[in-house]
Amino acid sequence: MTKNIFIPNVSRDDRIGSVFNSLFAIIRESELIESETLNWDFKNDLFLHPFFLAPLAIYKDICNKEVRCSNMEPELEKYFTNICFKEIYDASGIKSGELNKYLEKSYIPIVKFKCKGTDINRIQEILQRVIERQSRVDKNMRTPISHLLSELVDNIGEHSGSEYGYIFCQRVKRDLLIVIGDSGRTIYGSYVNTKKYLDIIGLDEAFAIKIANEGYSTKDRPEAENRGYGISKSREMVVDGLGGAFFMLSGTAFYRHNEQGINIVNIPEAYRWNGTIILVRIPLKASQDFNFYHFVE
Repeated sequence: MTKNIFIPNVSRDDRIGSVFNSLFAIIRESELIESETLNWDFKNDLFLHPFFLAPLAIYKDICNKEVRCSNMEPELEKYFTNICFKEIYDASGIKSGELNKYLEKSYIPIVKFKCKGTDINRIQEILQRVIERQSRVDKNMRTPISHLLSELVDNIGEHSGSEYGYIFCQRVKRDLLIVIGDSGRTIYGSYVNTKKYLDIIGLDEAFAIKIANEGYSTKDRPEAENRGYGISKSREMVVDGLGGAFFMLSGTAFYRHNEQGINIVNIPEAYRWNGTIILVRIPLKASQDFNFYHFVE
């Protein structure tokens, strides 16, 4: 018998990452059901925030159950089809003009890409070009967005050990919302895998995510210590330079950086995210005093 789970109408994310309060409940309920088939009921859902929707789709893709979706309003079902919610867009072997139909949209489909191999740079370039054109970003924002996407994608490819990475972007009013994730070994697991900094991390996943955001690389090459600052400087650029917001969830810890400061928290094992997922809210227009080169090493 198919078990029914009602999806709440999560239309806001006032404090970046707060959508996970609802996501954790859905994931927990889905995991506790012994049946291999689930039904997500979207009755009364008119709009779902991208920061809620994309992680939900990623979980659907990586969980070991068949998830069916029912009771969608026609407009929501149309949107789900366009963003490839039910079956995530596999970008393996993607060609240059393949996403041109999204140029007039405010979003790209939820895309998955292989973390290893020669395709990853081409995928990144194609997605970046579509995002820039459809979002109508200011000229002085093209380099920051390009740099940010490069850092996020490269970090998944280098550290996650995941077969696939996932990315989704949508323009909402004056902001670009970016979701990127994987189902790999987590930030803490990456340190354990390379046996680096375990003397200071111990068993604390929150401390692992903290030092990852401070530039402590898991690479063995001497030059990688500076490369490790890429995600740290990108985060500072998003929040301190542009007034955006950043959220990282990995394993049983999350890292939030917004206008209110930095919060790093361990969460219960029952709400573990098997991998790493990052949410970024970045404005499409920079202030006049913003200087990208203050945030690169």
